[in-house]
Amino acid sequence: MRRYMVIESLEQLKAISDSLRMEIVTLLVKEEQTGKQLATKLSLSPSKVHYHLKELEHYGFVHVVRTEEKNGIVQKFFRSVAYDFKVSDVLLPSIQEDTLLMQEAMINHLRTSINRLYNAPQESFLLFAEEAKRPPMFAGNGEIKAPREEIKAWLDKYYALLDELGEMEERHLKRIAAGEVEDTNEVFYFVNVGFMTDEQIYVAEDESLPEGYEFIRDATVRKICRRIKSDDAGNDPTRQ
Repeated sequence: MRRYMVIESLEQLKAISDSLRMEIVTLLVKEEQTGKQLATKLSLSPSKVHYHLKELEHYGFVHVVRTEEKNGIVQKFFRSVAYDFKVSDVLLPSIQEDTLLMQEAMINHLRTSINRLYNAPQESFLLFAEEAKRPPMFAGNGEIKAPREEIKAWLDKYYALLDELGEMEERHLKRIAAGEVEDTNEVFYFVNVGFMTDEQIYVAEDESLPEGYEFIRDATVRKICRRIKSDDAGNDPTRQ
């Protein structure tokens, strides 16, 4: 499976701008499956799933990777051709006002994250364990009221940090290939979704913790607070 596929036609774009088809592609990124297996996972009729598979295959998003005969019936195993889909710039004039594709893509990111969260081992969520056993993780959502220009500038910095993660992975894979470190088969999964909206719901008259508490400054645990010791009250800079 390749990483990238470039969507080059409006017909391709329309074919993938469907929540069910995006969900099918996501399942076929993970592993090869038959139409019947997909139908069972999606709680849909095989005929409906086969219809969407044919459309996805026709437009180049999935392909048959192998066949298997069972009880005289040839079963086709499908796989996604890529997991990262990009839109060609030649389509930009036609989709500048189209919001459906981006909305569906964001929703699919969230669906995928929910599935992966439930399938991850319990050890991945030892947030409140002793520090040595605590795995890297984060979760949260929020609202930032700031000018679009400043948010765009911040996004440039954020994308640079994502590039750092990619460089980190590349170095680690080279060390594994060279036999310098053991492959633990662990990956750090994360999802990014952010957008402008005219609805603000996180509004508080008081942004401080209840009296007598302070935040614990920890790179991994950011959801824990503690009571301030009597001898520290009034001179702790982390108190909010």
